[in-house]
Amino acid sequence: MSEKKEINYGLTAVRTGRLVAAVIAFAGMLMLFIQRVLAAVLVMANDAVTLGLARYNNFTGRFASNNFAEDKQLLGLLKEVQDILPVADTALVILLALSIALLAIALIGLALPRQFVHILVALKLLKWENGEGDDEGERVNPRQVLETIGNVPLKKLAFPVAIIITLIILCLGISTCHQRVISNSVEGNLEDMQLKALAYIDAQKAYFGKNKTIGGPAALKMTDSLSTDAFDMKVTATRFSAVSKIPLGECPAGSRWQVAASTKGVFNVELSLYRGVPKDTNCVKLTPDFKNLGRKSR
Repeated sequence: MSEKKEINYGLTAVRTGRLVAAVIAFAGMLMLFIQRVLAAVLVMANDAVTLGLARYNNFTGRFASNNFAEDKQLLGLLKEVQDILPVADTALVILLALSIALLAIALIGLALPRQFVHILVALKLLKWENGEGDDEGERVNPRQVLETIGNVPLKKLAFPVAIIITLIILCLGISTCHQRVISNSVEGNLEDMQLKALAYIDAQKAYFGKNKTIGGPAALKMTDSLSTDAFDMKVTATRFSAVSKIPLGECPAGSRWQVAASTKGVFNVELSLYRGVPKDTNCVKLTPDFKNLGRKSR
């Protein structure tokens, strides 16, 4: 009768390596999940701070912060959070790098468990024990470990390396896509606002050409107020204005674009249109052609 081979159900070197790698992978995924959640919270906090500071940057806001203790305390809190935001942004980048590093280590451990265990033993994070409990961890030579890893076929290394590169590309791709979506959203909102301003200019020119006077929203056949996700727009007797409700890139909420209509001259009356942009240079960069809306190109 042939002898039955005894099956070892204990933690062998390979099983230990895979178990440790699995724990590291779980820690990396948990850290990555926390990083993404905190990144979303940071975006909301940044928007809240921008909106809050814009609220206290006008006359009523300054009056409230100077005369009411609650508003003064809230303004101070907003400024403190604003100072912390850059540090939090840097911490998120570090957290993302650590999570990617942990996932990379876990992938190597899962693909090369035996060599991974040798590295852990060399770093004195694990130790060998035989049946009698003698410690053999001291016999591990780091040079031998490196030579063992160097003898691993490239085919075994190709898989974990490919996954690591894929993870890095995915992270960069997600970040790039996120920034592109934000950029496209900002551009779309600004384009819509400028189209509304151009419609006001064209309507005012057409009405003035017929009546030699400035028309209000009813005469121009335009709604006197319009609210979108990004702007509150109004048309009065002499003005079109658009005030941003949300931050547009680095342009803060509460920024105002306007087109003011007036007449000049006595015997030869002419229409004068003033196109105004926010004073913030970040807003000016977003709409460089706003002051040329409705002008004939030379």
